[in-house]
Amino acid sequence: MNAIERNIRRYLEIERLLDAFFSSFHFCHAHCIAPELRRNGNRPVAACCKDKYYQVFDLPDAAFDRLRKEREQLYGEPADHKWANAVSPCEYHDPQNGCILKSHKSPVCLAFFCRRAIEQLRTDFGIYFYDYLGMYYALEWLLTGVLPERDYLDLKQNIVAAIAAMGKSFPAQMA
Repeated sequence: MNAIERNIRRYLEIERLLDAFFSSFHFCHAHCIAPELRRNGNRPVAACCKDKYYQVFDLPDAAFDRLRKEREQLYGEPADHKWANAVSPCEYHDPQNGCILKSHKSPVCLAFFCRRAIEQLRTDFGIYFYDYLGMYYALEWLLTGVLPERDYLDLKQNIVAAIAAMGKSFPAQMA
């Protein structure tokens, strides 16, 4: 396995852990999406997805190129997605269901959590490791191979501990 393959494998591993972390929190739907749906008569909403962030922030790097190619193999190219009632400029944002990407998200998309969500993590669960920019850079560095091994292991452990702090569990193979 070459360095790019190893970096992508690790990135996807962290993505799975972050997905478990985010899904155990339910902040976005409860505090942003559901209230907005009620306000606008159940018409689709974009919430925080207001740009093609993956195009703006992805680095010109072989690992980013590989991640994009794998994403397009799994989900199609951005141009393949045409949504009636589009509420976000991002092609991967389904107006009825949000992001269609179950994996291979861009670091900027994967890391995003608004300030209100981060504050609730801190006040309700005592989770202080998560901040948007720190996570974004960690994911970027993980993908490009710049993140030191110790920091990668610490990141994994912090996410696992955060999920446990919310009283959730997940399959052992994810730990």
